[in-house]
Amino acid sequence: MPLLFALLAACGGSGGSHSATTGGAAAVGPEEVAVSGHVTTLGTKGALLVFAFAGGDADPVAAQPLSLASLDADGAFAFTIPPVDGLTLAFLADGANDGAIDGGDPLALLTSPAFNGLRGGDLVVLDELALNFGARKASAASIDVRRSGEPASTRTPTPVPAG
Repeated sequence: MPLLFALLAACGGSGGSHSATTGGAAAVGPEEVAVSGHVTTLGTKGALLVFAFAGGDADPVAAQPLSLASLDADGAFAFTIPPVDGLTLAFLADGANDGAIDGGDPLALLTSPAFNGLRGGDLVVLDELALNFGARKASAASIDVRRSGEPASTRTPTPVPAG
C-alpha cells in the first residue's frame, strides 16, 4: 500500500505536473500529454489500475511509472504524463490491493506506434479497450492521438491474435 500512496502523492500532489485520477477527462497543459480511455472488456471483476511507462518496451515490474490511475465504475480513466517518445500502458488486476506491480501479477499491456513522439499539448484517447490478462495484452478499437496544433487522426492498433 505505501507504494500506491507514494505514487498518488507524487503524481497528483500540488505542484506536480502529472496527475493520478479516476475516470473523467485529464486537463492538458503545454508541458504535458493527456491520456484518457474507456475499458469495455475488463477481463476481471476486481480492482483495476493503469500505469503509464516511458518507452514502447518498458518492463512494468522494473520501470518507474510516469503516472497511475484507477478505473472508475464505468471503466474510464484519465491522467497526464510528461512528453515521451514511446509509451507502454500496463493494466493491473490488483487482487492484492497493494497498488504495486510485482512479478507474476496479472497484467495487460498496450503499446502502439501511435504513442511515438508524444509532446506537450497532445491528447491521447483510447476507445473500447479490451483486456486479456491471460495473454498479457490489451487492445483498443481506436487510438486517437490529437497532436498539439494539428488536426485529429485516428489510428487503430494491429489486432492481437486470439489464443
